[in-house]
Amino acid sequence: MDDILMIFLIGVVIISLVPVINLNKAYTDKKYYCLKYLINVAFFWTVLILIELLVNNIGIIYYAHMLSFPVKFVLASLMVCTIFNYIEKPIPTYFIILFFVFLTLEIGLALSNSFTGLLVDASVQDVSSLYDIVNAKRGILFIYHLILSFSILLFSVGYLLYFLRKYKGVRQYKQITQAMVISIVLVLSLNLLQLLVIDTTIDLTYVSLVIAVFLLYRVIYKRDMVFNLKTSGRGEILSNMREMYILTDRDKNIVEISNLLTKKYNVEEDNYIGKPLDDLIDYLTDNIIFYSEYNIDQDQDAQKDHFHLREKRFKLKGMDDYGYMILLYDETKVFNLLRELNRLSNYDSMTNLHNRNYIERQLDELDQQENLGIISLDLNGLKVNNDYLGHERGDYLLKTLAKKIKEVMKDYAKNHIARIGGDEFLIILENTSPKEPEKIKKRILDLCEHPEIDKVVSVSIGTTFSKEKEDIFELIQQADKKMYEMKRSQSDKYKRKIVEFAKKSDKYIR
Repeated sequence: MDDILMIFLIGVVIISLVPVINLNKAYTDKKYYCLKYLINVAFFWTVLILIELLVNNIGIIYYAHMLSFPVKFVLASLMVCTIFNYIEKPIPTYFIILFFVFLTLEIGLALSNSFTGLLVDASVQDVSSLYDIVNAKRGILFIYHLILSFSILLFSVGYLLYFLRKYKGVRQYKQITQAMVISIVLVLSLNLLQLLVIDTTIDLTYVSLVIAVFLLYRVIYKRDMVFNLKTSGRGEILSNMREMYILTDRDKNIVEISNLLTKKYNVEEDNYIGKPLDDLIDYLTDNIIFYSEYNIDQDQDAQKDHFHLREKRFKLKGMDDYGYMILLYDETKVFNLLRELNRLSNYDSMTNLHNRNYIERQLDELDQQENLGIISLDLNGLKVNNDYLGHERGDYLLKTLAKKIKEVMKDYAKNHIARIGGDEFLIILENTSPKEPEKIKKRILDLCEHPEIDKVVSVSIGTTFSKEKEDIFELIQQADKKMYEMKRSQSDKYKRKIVEFAKKSDKYIR
């Protein structure tokens, strides 16, 4: 599966989760009922997608994929319902009746498709993988299902455009109409791409509809809940907000600060009222990272909260002046999830160094670079330590060696360190000199020495350096060769000393 599409899919999965977390906490306004159902159905589809990609049972995969057909129909219908809720118009009775009739038919067709082939011309017995299902011949009712779903979406946009003619001055209605138009274009575009250009098992209809749902969520829920001057006063709205906020005048001088913000970060409101907004932002950066785009960095400010800042201009009813509402969206949980995914993908949990997966991705970029240094390391006697002194001893040696490597390498800006096997480590130095790899080798060996054998970290090290452009894999092999030469001369001696120590100290457990 294409790595780029898979990374994109992970982002979409997270996008489908964010509205579920935020909207299902407490909000019960009838105006948001359909939106809540909409985001939950979108997340249910996320679960089906994950089942398709992660489960091995072809029967489960088949029916998870078939259920995506009624889910598409339900999502399209709930978008219409969401629009009617938002503009506070009753949903036509005929629409509700037709919804349940077609939903029953869609579910029946999906669950019976293995026998009828009406949606996809393939039974459970005909397929062996998700790829077979996705690329199977379309059933005779497939196109009708597609037309039905898109007709519902087009109906919602058409009704909005009709409604907008009556309320041209209402900004919120324009925003939701724009979001729906963008959604339709996105859904159509990605569907055409998958049908005509992209060959992938990832359902791009899912991708487009989840993004469309997220757009609706952002436009309807986030903006409307925060500030809707047409329906309620400022005090009532702000008292029910979960987000922290800052209100400023037209010159960006602070007028009011959210109680949640002052309590959580010990802000003395009197010190900032009437002062520039930047003064407060500078104070908050000791505890908060403000951002506009995700940028996961495992080592930088991992303990700080992460807030997405959004600014909204508002005008109070009956006044000619205007001000700004600065909203602080707490995305710390999302950031932590992304950071954990990044850590699992790129880091070794034992040593907290990069892992083989990370270093292999770097090798192509580092190949044929000039002034490249390679250091290959192998821990001596790991098995003997595990067998005679217990596995905790082996874990201690791995962690200790990693710590000493990091201590030596902290002075080198451009380096890549990874644990690439059970007892194997690799260091790659960029833009270095011929002497540096040997200098690093000596410093690591010196740190690993100790008069007491149980505190020695015995390691074999091989180095190589290339001034010219060379194959990086050959350089690694050269470093490995030197490392094994050192291992042959030292490893056996160290093993004998560990066995003697274990017997003499009564720690011999074999």
